[in-house]
Amino acid sequence: MAEPQTSPLTQIQKVRLLGLSALIFVILASYAIARPATESLFLGAHGADSLPLAWLLVGLGSLAVVLVYNRFAATTDLVKIFGATSAISGITLVAILSALAADLPGTLWVLYLWKDLYIVVLIEVFWSFANSTVPQERAKWWYGLFCVLGSLGGMAGNLGVGWLASATSTESSLWAVVVLLVVGGIGGISLARWAGVEAKTPERKPSLLAGLGVLRASRPLWLLMALIGTTQIVITLIDYQFSVAIEANYPDADARTAIIGQVYAAIDLAAISLQLATGPIIRLIGLPLVLLAIPGLLGCAVAGFAIVPKFGAIAVGKVASKAFDYSLFRAAKEILYIPLSHAEKTQGKAFVDMMSYRMAKGATSLMLLGLVALGRPEAAMGVTIACILVWIWLTVQLNRGHSSAA
Repeated sequence: MAEPQTSPLTQIQKVRLLGLSALIFVILASYAIARPATESLFLGAHGADSLPLAWLLVGLGSLAVVLVYNRFAATTDLVKIFGATSAISGITLVAILSALAADLPGTLWVLYLWKDLYIVVLIEVFWSFANSTVPQERAKWWYGLFCVLGSLGGMAGNLGVGWLASATSTESSLWAVVVLLVVGGIGGISLARWAGVEAKTPERKPSLLAGLGVLRASRPLWLLMALIGTTQIVITLIDYQFSVAIEANYPDADARTAIIGQVYAAIDLAAISLQLATGPIIRLIGLPLVLLAIPGLLGCAVAGFAIVPKFGAIAVGKVASKAFDYSLFRAAKEILYIPLSHAEKTQGKAFVDMMSYRMAKGATSLMLLGLVALGRPEAAMGVTIACILVWIWLTVQLNRGHSSAA
């Protein structure tokens, strides 16, 4: 029996497709410039030992920002929020750069916090709008396009930031982010006017307590929460060890900015390749083997760095951890929700996704702060390998449950 043909795109759908494609390109290009420049400046001023405290502040700040965002998201057009957030982020960055030029104390801490908070809201708004407007039969094609264009925007920014830093300075390169945020703000407001959706106040807002009740009764959700938390601990630990290595190998700020940008460009290239190949890979070797292969390959990269502690080895580990997280792991993780009940896939999933990422980042930051205080930051390598083994064990448990439910 032939599959039903998809109806032609309406004019408003074409506007949304083109508008969302442009927005995700611009937003990830802006972050690809902001991230290497900010990390380079922060490492130069405060060193890698200060990163765990910065990550802890980011976790707390993210929670506060999400709470504010949720208050407005129910009653305001999502793309208007995107435009407003872009404008506020741009104005805030101008103020930060002005304070940086005046050499005000604490400015780089504020810049680091800003860098991670503005992107949280813009990405959340983007996917919420996409989920609200993209027809289900088109989502698998449109979402793949969005991921690829986002990665291309990231590559453009990551490669461009090195050129900008060399031509001007790392600090001056951040003004390009202001320009991109202005473009994104204008684009978001225009898209809201031409192809937005009228926001409706929900009859009943989902509560964290309801999600906790579903989570309490579901073993698969507990395993998923543990799995996601463990993966984020591993990725954060690899990020820390990469930062230590790059601080030691690249003392010049502009050279450090360029190499960080190149590493993130490699992440984008690897992520694009895996995003395009995710479907065939899962179909060819199966979901259980994909889920096991990710920590296995990542463990090999980390072990390689432990045996031969060279910068290239930890750079490979960072590229692998981020690329897998942005592609194969994300797709495979979502498939694990499919056999679950409606409550588990809605209220339970919201609780898992909301809490596990932030809790893992905060817990890792506290652990790293403790290791630094004890004078044993090198112990992070042993913890990373131990967490990868836990990751493999959790994957085996989830695969068993998924196979029995399928």
